[in-house]
Amino acid sequence: MTRRGILLLGIGAVAAAGAATLVLTTGERTRTEAVIIGQPVFPGIAQRLANARSIEIRRHDGTLSLAEKDGTWGLADRGGFPVRPERVRELFAGLAELRLVEERTGNPELFSRLGLEDVSVAGGTSQLLTVKDGQGQAIAEAILGRRRIRTAGNLPEAIYIRRPGENRSFLAEGSLRADTDPLLWVEREILDIRRQRVATATTARAGAEPLRVERRSPDLEQAEMAGAPEGFRADQAKIDDLPRALEYLTFNDVRPAASVASATALGEARFTTFDGITVTFRIVEAEEKRWALIAATWSEPSQRPDNAPAEIKPAEEARAEAEALAARHAPWAYNLVDWKTDILLLRPEDVAAAAPQDPS
Repeated sequence: MTRRGILLLGIGAVAAAGAATLVLTTGERTRTEAVIIGQPVFPGIAQRLANARSIEIRRHDGTLSLAEKDGTWGLADRGGFPVRPERVRELFAGLAELRLVEERTGNPELFSRLGLEDVSVAGGTSQLLTVKDGQGQAIAEAILGRRRIRTAGNLPEAIYIRRPGENRSFLAEGSLRADTDPLLWVEREILDIRRQRVATATTARAGAEPLRVERRSPDLEQAEMAGAPEGFRADQAKIDDLPRALEYLTFNDVRPAASVASATALGEARFTTFDGITVTFRIVEAEEKRWALIAATWSEPSQRPDNAPAEIKPAEEARAEAEALAARHAPWAYNLVDWKTDILLLRPEDVAAAAPQDPS
Protein backbone atom coordinates (compact mmCIF):
# COMPACT_ATOMS: atom_id res chain seq x y z
CA MET A 1 0.00 0.00 0.00
CA THR A 2 1.27 3.48 -0.80
CA ARG A 3 2.18 5.96 1.90
CA ARG A 4 -0.72 8.17 0.75
CA GLY A 5 -3.13 5.26 1.12
CA ILE A 6 -1.90 4.51 4.62
CA LEU A 7 -2.25 8.18 5.55
CA LEU A 8 -5.86 8.30 4.25
CA LEU A 9 -6.79 5.15 6.18
CA GLY A 10 -5.30 6.66 9.33
CA ILE A 11 -7.30 9.85 8.93
CA GLY A 12 -10.46 7.85 8.35
CA ALA A 13 -9.91 5.79 11.46
CA VAL A 14 -9.46 8.88 13.58
CA ALA A 15 -12.59 10.45 12.15
CA ALA A 16 -14.62 7.31 12.85
CA ALA A 17 -13.47 7.05 16.42
CA GLY A 18 -13.94 10.72 17.17
CA ALA A 19 -11.47 13.57 17.20
CA ALA A 20 -8.42 12.86 19.32
CA THR A 21 -7.18 15.64 21.60
CA LEU A 22 -3.66 16.46 22.69
CA VAL A 23 -2.57 19.27 24.95
CA LEU A 24 0.49 21.03 23.50
CA THR A 25 2.20 24.27 24.32
CA THR A 26 2.19 25.94 20.91
CA GLY A 27 1.58 29.61 21.53
CA GLU A 28 1.19 32.17 24.25
CA ARG A 29 -0.87 29.81 26.40
CA THR A 30 -1.56 26.10 26.81
CA ARG A 31 -4.61 24.96 24.86
CA THR A 32 -6.41 21.77 23.93
CA GLU A 33 -6.70 21.15 20.19
CA ALA A 34 -8.12 18.41 18.03
CA VAL A 35 -5.27 16.42 16.54
CA ILE A 36 -5.62 14.72 13.19
CA ILE A 37 -3.01 12.23 12.12
CA GLY A 38 -0.94 13.77 9.35
CA GLN A 39 -1.33 17.29 10.70
CA PRO A 40 1.51 19.36 12.24
CA VAL A 41 2.49 18.66 15.82
CA PHE A 42 2.77 22.42 16.38
CA PRO A 43 0.20 24.08 14.06
CA GLY A 44 1.19 27.55 12.87
CA ILE A 45 4.48 27.54 14.77
CA ALA A 46 6.65 28.85 11.93
CA GLN A 47 5.58 32.48 12.41
CA ARG A 48 5.81 32.31 16.20
CA LEU A 49 9.38 31.03 16.03
CA ALA A 50 10.38 34.43 14.66
CA ASN A 51 9.83 35.68 18.23
CA ALA A 52 11.94 32.94 19.85
CA ARG A 53 14.56 34.25 22.26
CA SER A 54 15.60 31.17 24.24
CA ILE A 55 16.00 27.43 23.69
CA GLU A 56 16.48 24.88 26.46
CA ILE A 57 17.20 21.20 25.96
CA ARG A 58 17.25 19.19 29.18
CA ARG A 59 18.41 15.67 29.91
CA HIS A 60 18.72 13.93 33.24
CA ASP A 61 22.46 14.62 33.17
CA GLY A 62 22.65 18.16 31.83
CA THR A 63 21.00 21.12 30.17
CA LEU A 64 21.85 23.12 27.08
CA SER A 65 20.65 26.74 27.16
CA LEU A 66 20.74 29.01 24.14
CA ALA A 67 19.79 32.67 24.11
CA GLU A 68 19.33 35.17 21.29
CA LYS A 69 20.82 38.65 21.56
CA ASP A 70 20.93 41.25 18.81
CA GLY A 71 20.13 38.64 16.20
CA THR A 72 22.83 36.17 17.28
CA TRP A 73 22.20 32.90 19.11
CA GLY A 74 24.76 31.88 21.71
CA LEU A 75 25.50 29.53 24.62
CA ALA A 76 23.77 31.19 27.56
CA ASP A 77 26.01 29.62 30.22
CA ARG A 78 29.20 30.49 28.34
CA GLY A 79 28.78 34.20 28.00
CA GLY A 80 26.81 33.99 24.76
CA PHE A 81 29.53 32.31 22.70
CA PRO A 82 28.03 32.15 19.19
CA VAL A 83 26.50 28.94 17.95
CA ARG A 84 26.26 27.96 14.30
CA PRO A 85 23.19 29.69 12.85
CA GLU A 86 22.35 26.70 10.70
CA ARG A 87 21.86 24.54 13.80
CA VAL A 88 19.17 26.87 15.11
CA ARG A 89 17.52 27.07 11.70
CA GLU A 90 17.62 23.28 11.48
CA LEU A 91 15.90 22.94 14.87
CA PHE A 92 13.18 25.46 14.02
CA ALA A 93 12.58 23.88 10.63
CA GLY A 94 12.24 20.50 12.32
CA LEU A 95 9.63 21.83 14.73
CA ALA A 96 7.64 23.45 11.93
CA GLU A 97 7.70 20.34 9.72
CA LEU A 98 7.00 17.73 12.42
CA ARG A 99 3.77 15.84 11.65
CA LEU A 100 1.80 13.28 13.61
CA VAL A 101 1.88 9.70 12.32
CA GLU A 102 0.15 7.66 15.02
CA GLU A 103 -0.68 7.58 18.70
CA ARG A 104 1.38 5.20 20.80
CA THR A 105 1.27 3.93 24.36
CA GLY A 106 -0.41 5.81 27.18
CA ASN A 107 1.16 3.57 29.84
CA PRO A 108 3.89 5.47 31.74
CA GLU A 109 5.62 2.17 32.52
CA LEU A 110 6.33 1.76 28.82
CA PHE A 111 7.57 5.29 28.13
CA SER A 112 11.21 4.29 28.59
CA ARG A 113 10.92 1.93 25.60
CA LEU A 114 10.23 4.97 23.45
CA GLY A 115 12.75 7.18 25.24
CA LEU A 116 9.89 9.28 26.66
CA GLU A 117 10.42 8.85 30.40
CA ASP A 118 10.57 12.02 32.49
CA VAL A 119 13.89 13.82 32.08
CA SER A 120 14.47 13.52 35.83
CA VAL A 121 14.86 9.73 35.54
CA ALA A 122 18.52 8.81 36.02
CA GLY A 123 20.01 7.04 33.03
CA GLY A 124 17.12 8.03 30.78
CA THR A 125 17.51 9.16 27.19
CA SER A 126 14.59 11.57 26.92
CA GLN A 127 15.03 15.27 26.20
CA LEU A 128 12.76 18.12 27.23
CA LEU A 129 12.79 20.81 24.55
CA THR A 130 11.42 24.24 25.40
CA VAL A 131 11.41 27.28 23.12
CA LYS A 132 10.31 30.60 24.63
CA ASP A 133 9.76 34.14 23.45
CA GLY A 134 11.17 37.33 24.95
CA GLN A 135 8.46 37.43 27.63
CA GLY A 136 9.25 33.90 28.78
CA GLN A 137 6.13 32.40 27.22
CA ALA A 138 6.49 28.93 25.75
CA ILE A 139 6.29 28.72 21.96
CA ALA A 140 6.86 24.96 21.93
CA GLU A 141 7.42 22.37 24.64
CA ALA A 142 7.68 18.62 24.27
CA ILE A 143 9.52 15.59 25.55
CA LEU A 144 11.52 14.07 22.70
CA GLY A 145 12.18 10.36 22.61
CA ARG A 146 13.98 7.99 20.32
CA ARG A 147 14.41 8.80 16.68
CA ARG A 148 13.45 6.22 14.11
CA ILE A 149 15.70 6.25 11.08
CA ARG A 150 15.06 3.73 8.34
CA THR A 151 16.88 3.82 5.05
CA ALA A 152 15.11 0.83 3.53
CA GLY A 153 12.00 1.61 1.54
CA ASN A 154 12.66 5.35 1.67
CA LEU A 155 10.74 5.60 4.92
CA PRO A 156 11.01 9.09 6.43
CA GLU A 157 12.69 9.82 9.72
CA ALA A 158 10.40 9.95 12.74
CA ILE A 159 10.58 10.66 16.47
CA TYR A 160 8.51 9.77 19.52
CA ILE A 161 7.07 12.72 21.46
CA ARG A 162 4.80 13.59 24.35
CA ARG A 163 3.91 16.64 26.39
CA PRO A 164 5.37 16.95 29.92
CA GLY A 165 2.86 15.76 32.50
CA GLU A 166 0.69 13.96 29.92
CA ASN A 167 0.39 10.21 29.50
CA ARG A 168 -0.25 10.24 25.76
CA SER A 169 2.59 9.59 23.36
CA PHE A 170 2.85 9.92 19.61
CA LEU A 171 5.08 9.03 16.72
CA ALA A 172 5.80 12.11 14.63
CA GLU A 173 7.32 12.19 11.18
CA GLY A 174 10.20 14.55 10.58
CA SER A 175 13.80 15.24 11.44
CA LEU A 176 14.31 16.95 14.79
CA ARG A 177 17.87 16.98 16.08
CA ALA A 178 18.25 18.29 19.62
CA ASP A 179 21.67 17.91 21.26
CA THR A 180 22.67 18.84 24.80
CA ASP A 181 26.40 18.77 24.01
CA PRO A 182 27.38 22.42 23.38
CA LEU A 183 30.29 21.37 21.15
CA LEU A 184 27.76 20.08 18.63
CA TRP A 185 26.33 23.59 18.26
CA VAL A 186 29.49 25.64 17.74
CA GLU A 187 32.28 25.98 15.23
CA ARG A 188 35.11 24.29 17.13
CA GLU A 189 37.96 25.20 14.81
CA ILE A 190 39.79 28.27 16.10
CA LEU A 191 42.63 28.45 13.62
CA ASP A 192 44.03 26.62 10.65
CA ILE A 193 47.34 28.24 9.77
CA ARG A 194 49.44 25.72 7.89
CA ARG A 195 53.06 24.97 8.68
CA GLN A 196 54.23 26.43 5.35
CA ARG A 197 53.15 29.91 6.46
CA VAL A 198 54.87 29.89 9.86
CA ALA A 199 58.26 31.63 9.94
CA THR A 200 58.96 31.59 13.69
CA ALA A 201 57.43 30.07 16.79
CA THR A 202 58.46 30.98 20.33
CA THR A 203 57.22 29.46 23.58
CA ALA A 204 57.92 30.88 27.02
CA ARG A 205 56.64 28.79 29.90
CA ALA A 206 56.61 30.59 33.23
CA GLY A 207 59.89 30.05 35.06
CA ALA A 208 61.63 28.42 32.08
CA GLU A 209 63.96 29.51 29.31
CA PRO A 210 62.15 30.37 26.07
CA LEU A 211 62.23 28.06 23.09
CA ARG A 212 62.45 29.57 19.61
CA VAL A 213 62.01 27.66 16.37
CA GLU A 214 62.63 29.12 12.91
CA ARG A 215 61.83 28.17 9.36
CA ARG A 216 64.08 29.97 6.87
CA SER A 217 61.83 29.37 3.87
CA PRO A 218 58.24 28.22 3.30
CA ASP A 219 59.40 25.31 1.17
CA LEU A 220 61.75 23.84 3.78
CA GLU A 221 60.37 20.71 5.40
CA GLN A 222 62.23 21.01 8.70
CA ALA A 223 62.43 23.77 11.26
CA GLU A 224 65.49 24.73 13.30
CA MET A 225 65.94 25.49 16.97
CA ALA A 226 67.45 28.94 17.39
CA GLY A 227 70.14 29.61 20.00
CA ALA A 228 70.59 26.00 21.05
CA PRO A 229 73.40 25.52 23.61
CA GLU A 230 76.59 23.95 22.33
CA GLY A 231 76.27 20.21 22.25
CA PHE A 232 72.49 20.27 22.52
CA ARG A 233 70.78 17.64 20.38
CA ALA A 234 67.17 18.39 19.52
CA ASP A 235 64.49 15.87 18.60
CA GLN A 236 63.59 17.00 15.09
CA ALA A 237 60.03 15.66 15.30
CA LYS A 238 59.36 17.74 18.41
CA ILE A 239 60.89 20.82 16.82
CA ASP A 240 58.63 20.39 13.81
CA ASP A 241 55.58 20.09 16.07
CA LEU A 242 55.73 23.82 16.87
CA PRO A 243 55.11 25.21 13.36
CA ARG A 244 52.25 22.72 13.02
CA ALA A 245 50.55 23.76 16.25
CA LEU A 246 48.15 26.14 14.50
CA GLU A 247 46.86 23.55 12.03
CA TYR A 248 43.28 22.43 12.73
CA LEU A 249 43.35 24.03 16.19
CA THR A 250 40.14 23.20 18.07
CA PHE A 251 38.79 23.67 21.58
CA ASN A 252 37.00 21.57 24.21
CA ASP A 253 35.40 24.40 26.15
CA VAL A 254 35.06 28.17 26.05
CA ARG A 255 34.31 31.00 28.47
CA PRO A 256 34.52 34.81 28.45
CA ALA A 257 38.09 36.07 28.58
CA ALA A 258 37.17 38.43 31.43
CA SER A 259 36.33 35.45 33.63
CA VAL A 260 39.99 34.36 33.71
CA ALA A 261 41.48 37.81 34.23
CA SER A 262 42.94 36.79 37.60
CA ALA A 263 43.88 33.24 36.63
CA THR A 264 47.38 31.82 37.16
CA ALA A 265 49.70 32.58 34.23
CA LEU A 266 51.38 29.49 32.77
CA GLY A 267 53.20 31.01 29.81
CA GLU A 268 52.95 32.44 26.32
CA ALA A 269 53.49 31.31 22.76
CA ARG A 270 53.99 33.53 19.71
CA PHE A 271 53.82 32.57 16.04
CA THR A 272 54.79 34.81 13.12
CA THR A 273 53.94 34.01 9.52
CA PHE A 274 55.90 34.84 6.39
CA ASP A 275 53.06 37.18 5.37
CA GLY A 276 53.20 39.27 8.54
CA ILE A 277 50.59 37.83 10.94
CA THR A 278 51.56 37.41 14.59
CA VAL A 279 49.33 35.17 16.72
CA THR A 280 49.96 35.24 20.48
CA PHE A 281 48.61 32.74 22.99
CA ARG A 282 48.54 33.55 26.68
CA ILE A 283 48.01 30.34 28.66
CA VAL A 284 46.43 30.53 32.12
CA GLU A 285 45.00 28.05 34.61
CA ALA A 286 41.59 28.39 36.24
CA GLU A 287 39.37 25.81 37.88
CA GLU A 288 41.85 23.03 37.10
CA LYS A 289 41.76 23.75 33.36
CA ARG A 290 44.23 25.46 31.07
CA TRP A 291 42.80 28.32 29.01
CA ALA A 292 44.25 30.10 26.01
CA LEU A 293 43.64 33.78 25.30
CA ILE A 294 44.41 34.64 21.69
CA ALA A 295 45.58 37.91 20.14
CA ALA A 296 46.41 38.58 16.49
CA THR A 297 48.16 41.49 14.78
CA TRP A 298 49.69 42.21 11.41
CA SER A 299 52.75 44.15 10.30
CA GLU A 300 54.51 44.39 6.97
CA PRO A 301 57.11 41.57 6.84
CA SER A 302 60.69 42.74 6.43
CA GLN A 303 61.17 40.45 3.46
CA ARG A 304 58.65 38.47 1.44
CA PRO A 305 59.94 35.04 0.34
CA ASP A 306 60.96 34.69 -3.28
CA ASN A 307 58.47 32.72 -5.35
CA ALA A 308 56.11 32.61 -2.38
CA PRO A 309 53.74 29.60 -2.48
CA ALA A 310 49.98 30.02 -2.57
CA GLU A 311 49.75 29.65 1.21
CA ILE A 312 51.55 32.99 1.68
CA LYS A 313 48.90 35.68 1.29
CA PRO A 314 49.19 39.16 -0.19
CA ALA A 315 49.54 41.99 2.32
CA GLU A 316 45.91 43.13 2.28
CA GLU A 317 44.57 39.60 2.67
CA ALA A 318 46.94 38.87 5.55
CA ARG A 319 46.02 42.14 7.27
CA ALA A 320 42.30 41.37 6.93
CA GLU A 321 42.83 37.85 8.26
CA ALA A 322 44.65 39.17 11.35
CA GLU A 323 41.90 41.70 12.02
CA ALA A 324 39.23 39.03 11.70
CA LEU A 325 41.11 36.69 14.05
CA ALA A 326 41.53 39.43 16.64
CA ALA A 327 37.86 40.40 16.54
CA ARG A 328 36.66 36.82 16.75
CA HIS A 329 38.90 35.58 19.54
CA ALA A 330 39.65 38.56 21.79
CA PRO A 331 36.45 38.14 23.89
CA TRP A 332 37.06 34.47 24.66
CA ALA A 333 39.26 32.04 26.56
CA TYR A 334 39.56 28.54 25.11
CA ASN A 335 40.29 25.22 26.73
CA LEU A 336 42.29 23.68 23.90
CA VAL A 337 42.96 20.07 23.09
CA ASP A 338 45.52 19.03 25.73
CA TRP A 339 48.34 17.98 23.44
CA LYS A 340 48.17 21.28 21.59
CA THR A 341 48.43 23.20 24.87
CA ASP A 342 51.45 21.07 25.77
CA ILE A 343 53.14 22.20 22.56
CA LEU A 344 52.40 25.86 23.34
CA LEU A 345 54.24 25.44 26.65
CA LEU A 346 57.30 23.55 25.41
CA ARG A 347 60.65 24.23 27.09
CA PRO A 348 64.08 23.64 25.53
CA GLU A 349 64.55 20.52 27.64
CA ASP A 350 61.26 19.15 26.33
CA VAL A 351 62.61 18.97 22.78
CA ALA A 352 65.96 17.36 23.66
CA ALA A 353 66.70 14.14 21.81
CA ALA A 354 66.92 11.00 23.87
CA ALA A 355 70.44 10.03 24.86
CA PRO A 356 71.85 7.28 22.62
CA GLN A 357 71.76 3.88 24.24
CA ASP A 358 75.00 2.16 25.15
CA PRO A 359 75.20 -0.91 22.87
CA SER A 360 77.00 -2.80 25.61
